[in-house]
Amino acid sequence: MSKKTDLHDELKKVLTEEPDNTDKLLKLTQEIAQLDENTVRFSIDAGVIDRLGKELVARHETAVSELIKNAYDADATFVTLNFIEADDLGGTLVITDDGNGMNREQLVNGFMRISSSDKIHTPLSPKFKRKRAGRKGIGRFSAQRLGEKLTIITQTSYSKNAYKVNIDWNSYKMDEDLMLISNSIEEIPRERAIANGTTLIIEGLRDWWSEAMIKRVYRYALDIVQPFPLAKQKLIDGKIEDVGFQINCLKDDVPIANEESMFFEHALAEIEGGVDEEGRAYWQIINSKVDSITETKQFLEENYKKLIGGVNFKAHYFIYNKNLIPKQIESYIRESAKTIGGIRLYRNGFRVLPYGEPQNDWIGLDESIRVRSILPVHGNINFFGFVEIDGKIKEFQELSSREGLLENDSYKELVDFLYKSLISAVIRIAEVRGKKVKTGQKNWESKNNKTPQEAVEEAVDLLESVANELEEDTKNSSNSTDEDKERNSRKQQKAKEAREKAEELKQALEEIGELNMLRVLAGLGLVIGEFTHEINQYLPSFAIDTKHLIENLEKDTENYLKAVGMKSRFDSFQVYASYFDETISENVNRELRPIELRDAINPFIETIGKDLKRNNIKVTPDIKGIDLFTCKMHMSEWASILFNLYTNSKKAIKRANPEEKKILIKAGETDDHVFVEFMDNGVGIPKENRDKIFNAFFTTSTPKNRNSNTNEELSGTGLGLKIIKDIVESYQGEISLENASEGYATCFRIELPKANKEDIPNDNF
Repeated sequence: MSKKTDLHDELKKVLTEEPDNTDKLLKLTQEIAQLDENTVRFSIDAGVIDRLGKELVARHETAVSELIKNAYDADATFVTLNFIEADDLGGTLVITDDGNGMNREQLVNGFMRISSSDKIHTPLSPKFKRKRAGRKGIGRFSAQRLGEKLTIITQTSYSKNAYKVNIDWNSYKMDEDLMLISNSIEEIPRERAIANGTTLIIEGLRDWWSEAMIKRVYRYALDIVQPFPLAKQKLIDGKIEDVGFQINCLKDDVPIANEESMFFEHALAEIEGGVDEEGRAYWQIINSKVDSITETKQFLEENYKKLIGGVNFKAHYFIYNKNLIPKQIESYIRESAKTIGGIRLYRNGFRVLPYGEPQNDWIGLDESIRVRSILPVHGNINFFGFVEIDGKIKEFQELSSREGLLENDSYKELVDFLYKSLISAVIRIAEVRGKKVKTGQKNWESKNNKTPQEAVEEAVDLLESVANELEEDTKNSSNSTDEDKERNSRKQQKAKEAREKAEELKQALEEIGELNMLRVLAGLGLVIGEFTHEINQYLPSFAIDTKHLIENLEKDTENYLKAVGMKSRFDSFQVYASYFDETISENVNRELRPIELRDAINPFIETIGKDLKRNNIKVTPDIKGIDLFTCKMHMSEWASILFNLYTNSKKAIKRANPEEKKILIKAGETDDHVFVEFMDNGVGIPKENRDKIFNAFFTTSTPKNRNSNTNEELSGTGLGLKIIKDIVESYQGEISLENASEGYATCFRIELPKANKEDIPNDNF
């Protein structure tokens, strides 16, 4: 009998005796299909899951971000991430959302189907009509990239029970057929208090997670976050309005990153107020960063009888361009303020449009800026806030168009109350900061006169305010005639010029901010430059003397070998001296320019070549991509970055003393950044030190003393990583401690913005 006949007989037997044994039936039918001499079929190796996970989702932060986006695509209003025992490998990540959830068919034909076409056929989410944010079909590979096991628990609003799927990614091994690997699915009682949603439990995490990494996940997902607490759902013409999407990141149940910590914590102050049962209106400053202002209730003189007991507001107040907000987040906050800044209005928890929409100046804040009688900034862009009115106040009546409220006495009282409360709080903050608050203010003491830096900051604010006004006038005016078009064109040009001048002034401010650091380093830099210059005068003599010794000493004697070793060390020293001399000479030119990463890394590796050989360390460069140009920098800054990283690695390797001593330098690019990863197989960094290593003067090195053996010394000042951090962040970049590749213990990753194409020399195209 043929093998094909035997398989057919076995298949009949299984169908009769074990009809529910799907795994065996699949295996037999596949074996029969493979014996078909007239047709061939594609098969899939199970190892593709592992390969796709690594290739499609290289970084673990990106993997988590993709799962957050999946929750957003499922119409969730929140997603919570809890990293449990994640300081070391093997922890657990629990991701919970209140999205639409999945039924059995969606699980089988959606999540469990590789290259599912669902997001292609339905580019908008079913409930809120959101544009899909996640990359098509990458969620399952993100889960595999993150951990060894995945448990999915999901339920829809209309399902009686929930579904639970268990996936062990270790089952997907090379040389196994993907179709023959099964995962259990079971129907279980609904476990969640909310009507619908999905929980992902990822066990056996493949990476450790620091607080900085968790915060980075939050930042990666900011493109889909509405960073503001919105109210309940609202029906508009029978359709549900999107109420926003909140991300909460925890570590062992302790909040690490959410909208409060990552966005509103940068507000200069939080202002709140309301109207009590007697019609008395009050405002209050809380959580201020200005000399710890915490005001008791401040009452306005006016009495607001029509607002009794039914109005409350809260607003976060931001001031830009004053180094009050970290540069990395300030641009995001400012861009967000253009679309969701200002004061929004809610009634009984439902949003009332168009109040708080872009260009809607219902309280008159932008108009007040244009009048310029109140000097501290207080436009809509400076506030993120909301006011809630109680539906019991019947005087607030919606217009027949259902867009806005009737501007009756109650409405006018509300506007007056909000404007006066916000302005009073802004003036109070300005007074404590020592700023002039009104144009005609008398008794302005000389001690409060603006410093040159403050005057420049005020000029920047004024220029940007003018640019905003011109742009707004352009939007609000017609283009019906050629004269109108020409007038608007002139306004747009003036707005552009105002912004360019503001940018020049801001750059000048940053240079002023660097002066103090430059003064401190200038003396040291001169000493180093002079030292390098003087050393170069002696090196030729050293070379002649060592050559003379080698030529005149008897070979293979102890003195001869010492002379050869001395020549090798002098040669290495000469390379270092030449490198520093060239770097210092280049730094005389203060002009910044884009740096191609190869031009920084390759000369550095060549420079330390003899030192590597002497310490028996192998450096492997792994540079992928072409034209890896950074933003404009000094080449000398890269010398500082790479030498500091190298000396740290050399000390760590010396402590670990592995059989093979190695350093890996990787470089490449992401969408809008270039990066360098510097890895070594030294002792690594203990988890208790991970959050301290970028602090000034933190070091694990042995302090130098007169009795120490200089050949064995592992000294350090604790400033190296701090210097690198300051350099990188000055260009809006980031340095972070990351999970190292297999075979390495420590990885530092540096990300810097890519150069603008117009700044790159033409010969590189």
